[in-house]
Amino acid sequence: MERRGLVAYVEAQIERDIALGRLHPSGQFGSEAKLARRYEVCRGTIREALRRLAARGLVVQRPGRKTRAVPLDESLTLENLGLALHDASNPDARWLLEGYFSLKRQVLVELLADCCARASDLDLDRLGSTCYQLQDAARWESGETCAQVEFELLRHAARVAARPGHVLLVQSLQRAFLGGAAQLLPLMGGEALREWAFRAMAILHERDVQALQHELPALLKARDERVLNAFAPVPQVPASPEAPCAQEDLLNTPLSATGQDDALETHPSVEDGAVDRLPPVAAQDETREALPTPSVEQDDVSEEQLRVEENSPGRRDGRPPIPPLPPDNP
Repeated sequence: MERRGLVAYVEAQIERDIALGRLHPSGQFGSEAKLARRYEVCRGTIREALRRLAARGLVVQRPGRKTRAVPLDESLTLENLGLALHDASNPDARWLLEGYFSLKRQVLVELLADCCARASDLDLDRLGSTCYQLQDAARWESGETCAQVEFELLRHAARVAARPGHVLLVQSLQRAFLGGAAQLLPLMGGEALREWAFRAMAILHERDVQALQHELPALLKARDERVLNAFAPVPQVPASPEAPCAQEDLLNTPLSATGQDDALETHPSVEDGAVDRLPPVAAQDETREALPTPSVEQDDVSEEQLRVEENSPGRRDGRPPIPPLPPDNP
């Protein structure tokens, strides 16, 4: 490997160790000789890699003192965004990436709105042509090509709007994405990108600033959410297994014999009806005891009434009914 490539490799390895917190808690590096043994390179390569990291603001070098890594929250810039993206499982990685996408959306909407209000028809036609290239790349090209065309649209809009500060900001956004966030490049294409690029082309043609400010941010965010969820999904909180298991046990556990009897007594069938239920034997006995004892007068039933009851069709002995007696002659 060439020395230039070897220095870049060691620089990337040290940067990764800084991002993942693999250094001493004090942030200090060991001696150059110790680092050379660790990364299996010569001391000159280590010295050049640390010089590059110092130029990027990731480490501090002072004469007579050991090289010290700058804390991540102090050293993180747009160019150093890749520091936070080394570990996609880190919640801060998604949070910082959301901030990056939000900043890029605001810049794009602001620039295109200014272009709609002030740019000439020729400039708007050129911006619309870039939007057409973007939606075509979203359908046929790789994610890396889509990202390059998207930043070309941003730079063109910044120049048309005559905003040199935004030109520098777009350059920083592009370096941050193409450098530190290279693992996101395959996710940059797709239907969501094609949809907002096609809508932006129509809005620029109509010079509809209100539609651009109300519709485009939602379309841009839909694409960004797709990239975020593919790179660093939101951790799903597992549901408590006790509740569904308990419900399944209630549904699947058969009732015991005693439980079935209790259920039958508690819930009578519809066919039997609540009116036809008979009380238990003990309850019948208590009911009989509670009823008043019939008097003698009630036992003195006339012979004619007995005959009428015996002649009724509901005789208990099963014999045919006896015909009624003819009335007495006067």
